Amino acid sequence: MNIENAKEILLGFMQEMYEWEKKATKSLRSLDYENTLRLELSMIFSKYCTPKKSKRTREISLSARFPFEYKPETHPIIDVKEENKYLFFYIEENRSGLKTQYRYRLVYKNEKWWIDKKEWFTQAKWENYAF
Repeated sequence: MNIENAKEILLGFMQEMYEWEKKATKSLRSLDYENTLRLELSMIFSKYCTPKKSKRTREISLSARFPFEYKPETHPIIDVKEENKYLFFYIEENRSGLKTQYRYRLVYKNEKWWIDKKEWFTQAKWENYAF
């Protein structure tokens, strides 16, 4: 249960999501392109995230933000904390002076770190943030 291994998982997820976001925003989507995007996104979630009973919001909407939401260079890890069986990685996004904090909860299962949850800090508390 190495913190560096967990960090590599999170950074790998962010990099693959960033590449997916770039691809998703490049051109207008045809039905075939939407199917490809959905499949690629599902593969990323399967590789890095704990299985969820329902689809994640992004898998349904295929939404992508600009500026990109997962660009590792603009979303640095500012802290990491261990609580019970979880590791929490804190990310700070700075858009034109407006700072937003996110935290990812990672859990160690089956000899691997998995991203279990993403939250954002708003109104003095952590709230779920859809992937």
